[in-house]
Amino acid sequence: MGLGLVLTTSVAAGPVHAAGADPAATAPSYRVISVVQKISKVTGSSEVRREETGDRVEVALSAGVLFGKDSARLSASAERRIIEAARSIREAGSSAVAVAGHTDDLGSAAHGLTLSKQRADAVTRVLQRHLPNKVRLTARGYGEARPVADNREEAGRKQNRRVMLTFHRGR
Repeated sequence: MGLGLVLTTSVAAGPVHAAGADPAATAPSYRVISVVQKISKVTGSSEVRREETGDRVEVALSAGVLFGKDSARLSASAERRIIEAARSIREAGSSAVAVAGHTDDLGSAAHGLTLSKQRADAVTRVLQRHLPNKVRLTARGYGEARPVADNREEAGRKQNRRVMLTFHRGR
């Protein structure tokens, strides 16, 4: 599994120091906007995406890897990916995890809502077996309500079909 780190920063620089000017008043300021880790298979396909902001961690698992088309039954390789996510949750010392299922906008909104909840529930059942009992898990289906990409193209719909795990380090 390859691990890459992308760091995006915003830099606002002040004017060049004039003779006798206070350097502190014109010193550039640096602000980190986001740190994103992408975890991908050796083949380079993006199946798991991990984003960290402060102590908040979001792991997006591709529904296409976890489930068959229009199904909430986990694929043979899905459990391994969920177990890897459970390991990250344990290492973070998290006591609560939100599991959110999402779909693209194909089919009816009602069907997408039902399917996304069933998928969130399926992932939650595996997490329960691999996390301490003290970790509180909540599952929710959002259907097509929270897209992360444009549903007009298959590439965007594929990104929208996902299960998100959200937890916090140390709490």
